[in-house]
Amino acid sequence: MVKSLQLAHQLKDKRILLIGGGEVGLTRLYKLLPTGCKLTLVSPNLHGAIIPKFGKFIENESHPEYREDGKRIVNRNWDSSKNEIYEYICDEFKDEYLDLDDGNDAWHIILTCIPDHPESARIYHLCKEKFGKQQLVNVADKPELCDFYFGANLEVGDRLQILISTNGLSPRFGALVRDEIRNMFTKMGDLALEDAVVKLGELRRGIRMLAPDDKDVKYRMDWVKRCTDLFGIQYCHRINVERLLDLFKTMFQDQNCSLQFPPKGQMLSEYCSS
Repeated sequence: MVKSLQLAHQLKDKRILLIGGGEVGLTRLYKLLPTGCKLTLVSPNLHGAIIPKFGKFIENESHPEYREDGKRIVNRNWDSSKNEIYEYICDEFKDEYLDLDDGNDAWHIILTCIPDHPESARIYHLCKEKFGKQQLVNVADKPELCDFYFGANLEVGDRLQILISTNGLSPRFGALVRDEIRNMFTKMGDLALEDAVVKLGELRRGIRMLAPDDKDVKYRMDWVKRCTDLFGIQYCHRINVERLLDLFKTMFQDQNCSLQFPPKGQMLSEYCSS
């Protein structure tokens, strides 16, 4: 089996085309809009939760210059931080809607969430013909017509995200695995996972400043890996970043790029905050 590559995809300000505003389309909006993407939604009908949650401008827009034949409504107050749809086209999909991009921006991702599988397949192949094989397309409920899959996401605070993917085979089972992992974290008590991620991010930034040369990249990576492993999930949230940066400086400069850390007990006692 050919595996897929799981990536944290940055979509801020990227143009996204979503075709279909039913229940499946709603699930896509929950995942896509928090990324700050600039999303155009095409659908003659909308799930009842879409307008109050993501598209209040659709009912409130009173400026006719923002409409085209009463079908296209642009959110003139759109901002990537607002968790809102950028544009709504109240219509069945038409081929020309693939050309509704702004300026030189291209569609970063195109998704179809409509119950008409032959039409979804036609749209998929049309996108490939028009924009090339590199165009990312996702057709709901048709894994063979997906350049990427939506997984089950577990968010721990704002910074730690865990993705469970079944490569499109069984999204529901992926969700069950996610819920089991969440329950496991709950049983383990307060691990302050988000605090750990923040502190480790500060540590990595500080290390890059102390050893900025490209030739030192491998040493930085090895040092951070071994340091993180020493503290583990249970203690990373307690690390003292300032003291660890002093330790890195000593090992990097005075000990000629040593990777010989003090014993774990000493690390926990001297480089953890109480």
